[in-house]
Amino acid sequence: MRLAVAGGLACAISLVCVPDVAANECPGNPDALGVSRVLEVDTSGGPRLGRLQYGQTLDLEPKEVVLTFDDGPHPRYTRRILKALDRECVKATFFPVGVWARQIPHVLRLVAERGHTVGTHTWSHPLHLGRLSFASAQQQIEKGIAAIETALGRPPAPFFRFPGLNHTRKLKDYLGTRDTAVFSCDIATDDWRGIGPRTILRRTLARLRRKGRGIVLFHDTKSSTAKALPKLLRALKQGGYRIVHIVPREAPAPVPSAVIVAQTDSDDREQTQAR
Repeated sequence: MRLAVAGGLACAISLVCVPDVAANECPGNPDALGVSRVLEVDTSGGPRLGRLQYGQTLDLEPKEVVLTFDDGPHPRYTRRILKALDRECVKATFFPVGVWARQIPHVLRLVAERGHTVGTHTWSHPLHLGRLSFASAQQQIEKGIAAIETALGRPPAPFFRFPGLNHTRKLKDYLGTRDTAVFSCDIATDDWRGIGPRTILRRTLARLRRKGRGIVLFHDTKSSTAKALPKLLRALKQGGYRIVHIVPREAPAPVPSAVIVAQTDSDDREQTQAR
């Protein structure tokens, strides 16, 4: 796996090229957290990132943090999370679910327009993807990617996270054949457990202190996360943490049109487990 620092533009998957903003350049907030650097991820061969499950993670310096959000877009909470990130001129990586991207594509487009990286998280968020037949699991992955591309009007980043972090070797190998990086995390916030914003804040900061750096996993479908995020970003600033924005090194390839057509043929008959 090869990683490199990119320049000041995060254009890999955005609808609009939006410059990453240093803390001292954030409009209306001179004390903003900002983005310290952009890190390009070489996804060739499908690297597996995040020490919660894998033996390697992103090449981060002490106190460097990558913020990630799963399961969106959500009609209310994603917008609130974007507002908090905008206030601090911070960029994150989102792993949206295909069925929700199809239902509210305008919200997902807001994520991209703000300059955040958009990966994928399957079509309908089956919690145990590996219990499906390989063909069904493969379809979940491909339909999710196709739905995100349709919503954005361009391919998502070749970044994927398994629902519930429940992976299998065969599916990881499959993602490797399509040069898609598999993301776990280094720091879990437990926000999916229904805990309150104070608990999210306390646990996240305590785990960051122990680990010192890493990929942090949130969900932009949770009210408590949206409430906790402004205070969390302020606490990161006060604690001397720095935000790293990750983007793919190579531009993602478009999904074949046949996959997008097949996706739309059966979308209305499928149910989601994401919420």
